[in-house]
Amino acid sequence: MAGSLSVACPTRHQRASHPHRLGNNGRRTLDSEREKDVMIKYLLLIVMFGSAATVAHGQQSSHFRVVADSHDAKYILDLLERDRSELLQRVSNVGIDVRFPNLKVVFNATTGDFVARTGMPSWTSAATRKDKIELQPLAILRQRRILETTLRHELAHALIDALGNGQTPRWLAEGMAIYLAGEGRRFKQTNAMSAANIEQALAAAKSTADMKTAYAAAYHLVQELIHREGENKVWKRLADRSYSVTS
Repeated sequence: MAGSLSVACPTRHQRASHPHRLGNNGRRTLDSEREKDVMIKYLLLIVMFGSAATVAHGQQSSHFRVVADSHDAKYILDLLERDRSELLQRVSNVGIDVRFPNLKVVFNATTGDFVARTGMPSWTSAATRKDKIELQPLAILRQRRILETTLRHELAHALIDALGNGQTPRWLAEGMAIYLAGEGRRFKQTNAMSAANIEQALAAAKSTADMKTAYAAAYHLVQELIHREGENKVWKRLADRSYSVTS
């Protein structure tokens, strides 16, 4: 259907067989019908190419498929591939072999869509579950200047989930994701909290302020672990599922 448009002209025999189609001015009536036929095919092509343009918003690379109503898909794919390679290199340096799943990355059209699809509060930026990352609209993340760090944060979650088979405590997963995404400067030091209390605070957060406080506590506990043990040891904790810590 997407090939060249060809409109068959009636033969002399066809014109003789169907004189009623020609009327008093056969050529004018025939031209009108031909124009109508061309117009129908033209409209069909518009529908086809319009659908193709919609599908084109979902672009993919070796390890990611990005769904976004945007022309920025290539930039996002390049960013994801670069961050993926860098994160895997850090794990490889410790001698850990991990299967990093291919991911579908969805930028929702509206915040309402994001909330409906994830069940997350409207003040969250993204959510990662298994092999899918759901995000707020691209324009919102750009406006807040957190697009790059949010993508890296969620990639870190995907890697941590793969290492821990989804069993990593939230305090460690969130603290490590913040550390790997370079978001630590956004979270000021808070009063020291135990891992158990941070876990409770993360689960009970009802507002942006509550979540920010819990994230800050998680980040600073992980930062302390890295300072005390080294990043490599923390990666081994994740792989070995060794989560016990002393304050």
